[in-house]
Amino acid sequence: MKGAVRMAHVTFAGQVRRARERWTAALLAAGVILVLWDPAVAADAALKFLLKKGIITQSEYDEAIRDAERAPGGSQPPVVPDTSTGQPAAAKPSEAQQPTAKADPAKTPDSDTTVDLGKGIKFGYDRGIYTQFKDTFRLKIRLRIQPRFTDSHFNTAYNTIGDSKNFPLVSSTGAITPLKHGESVDVFGVHRVRLVFEGFAFNPETEYFVQFRSDTNDATTQQGGSRSTAQLYDAYLTLKQIPWANLRIGQFRTHFGRQEFQSSAFLQFVDRNFVAEAFVPNVIDRRDQGVTFFSDQTKYPINYAMGVFNGVGININRLGLNTPGNANELMYVGRITADLLGKPGYPEGDLKNSQTPQLAVGASYGYNGGLQTNTTGAGSSNQVSTAIASLGNGRLLNQGVVNIGTTGLDFVFKYKGLSLQAEGFVRNVDTRESAHRVGNATGYYVQGGYFLIPTKLEVVGRYGSMDPDTQLGHDMITSTVGGLNWYFNGHENKLQFDYGVITTRLGGADVGGNVSLIENRARLQYTIVF
Repeated sequence: MKGAVRMAHVTFAGQVRRARERWTAALLAAGVILVLWDPAVAADAALKFLLKKGIITQSEYDEAIRDAERAPGGSQPPVVPDTSTGQPAAAKPSEAQQPTAKADPAKTPDSDTTVDLGKGIKFGYDRGIYTQFKDTFRLKIRLRIQPRFTDSHFNTAYNTIGDSKNFPLVSSTGAITPLKHGESVDVFGVHRVRLVFEGFAFNPETEYFVQFRSDTNDATTQQGGSRSTAQLYDAYLTLKQIPWANLRIGQFRTHFGRQEFQSSAFLQFVDRNFVAEAFVPNVIDRRDQGVTFFSDQTKYPINYAMGVFNGVGININRLGLNTPGNANELMYVGRITADLLGKPGYPEGDLKNSQTPQLAVGASYGYNGGLQTNTTGAGSSNQVSTAIASLGNGRLLNQGVVNIGTTGLDFVFKYKGLSLQAEGFVRNVDTRESAHRVGNATGYYVQGGYFLIPTKLEVVGRYGSMDPDTQLGHDMITSTVGGLNWYFNGHENKLQFDYGVITTRLGGADVGGNVSLIENRARLQYTIVF
C-alpha cells in the first residue's frame, strides 16, 4: 500500500514538473512573440512583476518604460479609462514623443542653406558657395567687388614737384614714370576685385586658400599705373593639426602689424592708412612667399607667429632678380599678441556691439637683409622698384643693397560700439655701400569709430603721420580723415564715405621748395563680399 502511494506521488510530481516546464516554455514563447510584436507592453508586464516583488523602485520602473517606448516598434502604454467621464483617456506622450520645436534659423543656418545630396555630399552657402564630401574635401568660392568714386583737389604745388622719389610718387631716374595728378581729379574705378577658392583637402586640418585679384588702382604695384591685370595674390596651405604650431606655406600676408594683416574687406575706412602701407617689413608688399609657424588665436590668450620669406614681394624671388651676391638672403618676421580683455580680433570697428571691454596689444619685428634698391643695373627690377615707391618708400631707391629692420607696436580696444586702434613704427636702414646713405623712418596712426546706430551707422576718424627720412627736415607727411559707414550686412555688404586732407610738407614731394603739397580727397566706396 505504501509502495502504491509512493508511486502515485512520484507520478503526480512528474506530471506537475512536466506541466510546469510546458507552461514555462509556452510563456517564454508567448513572451518572445509579445516582445517582437510590442516590446513596450511586454516590458510593462515584466517590470510590474519586478516592481511588485520590490526588486526595482518606482523611478526605475518609469525610466525602463520610457526606454522601452523609445525602442523600435515601441508603443504607448495601454489606454486607461478616465474615471471622471467614463471615456477612454489619451495616454500622456513620453518626452521622446513630444512635438519637436522648429529649429531657429539664426542658430542653425545650415537648416536653410545646406542641401544634402546624399552619400555625404553637401552643397550650400556659408559666407560663400561651397560643396563638401564628408570630412574629406571642401571647396568654397567667394567673390569680392569694391567699386569706388574719388574726387581729389590739389593746391598749386601739384605741378612743381621737385623730388619724384617721395610719396606718393615714384622715381626721379626715369626708369619708372612719376605719377603727377592734375589740379582736380574725378575718377570712377573698380578698386578691388577678388576671387577666392578655399577649403580643406583629405581632412579638415589641411586647409588651402587661393585668391586672384584684378584691380584698377592709381597706387598699384603693377607697372603702368592704373591698368587692370589678373594676378595670383594668395596661394597657400595651412596645416592645423597642432593648435599651438600651425604651419602655413606659400604666398600670403606676413604676420606683421594689425591693419596690414587684416583683409581690406574688413576696414573702417575706404582704405588702409598710408603709414601702415609704408612700413610693411619688405617695403614692397604686405604679402610675400615663405613659411610661418603660428598659434591658433581662437584658442589662446597669448599668440605668436614666426616666418621666413623671400623678402621681395609676390610672384617673384631673388633668383628672378639676378641679384649678385645676396640671392641666398631671406626676410624674417615675428609677431606676438596678447588678448588682455576678451578677444577683439582683427576686423575693425565694434560690429558686435561688445557688452564687455575688448582689449589686445601686439608687437612685430621684420628684418629684410640684402635688398637691392637700384632702379637700373644688375639685380634691379621694375616690379620691385615700382612697389617700393608706390607704398611711400621712394627715398630707399638707388641706395644699393640695404638691410632693413622694422619694428611695430599696436593695440585695439572695443566696447559698446566704440573702437580705438593705433600703431607705431620705426624703420632702421643700413646701407652696405658707404657712398649711399638714407635716414631711418618713423610713423604712426590713430583711428577710432562709434556706432550711432548699433551695428548699422558708424562715424569714424583717423590721423596718421610719417617721417620718411629722419636725416632730412620739413618732409613730414600727414593725413586727417573722417567718414561715415553704413553696414547693410556687416563688413560684407556696406557703403563707406570718407573725406581727408593729406599734406606733404616742405621738402617732401618738393625737396628744396617752399610750398607744401595739399590734397583734399573725398571717396565713396561700396563693398560686397559673398
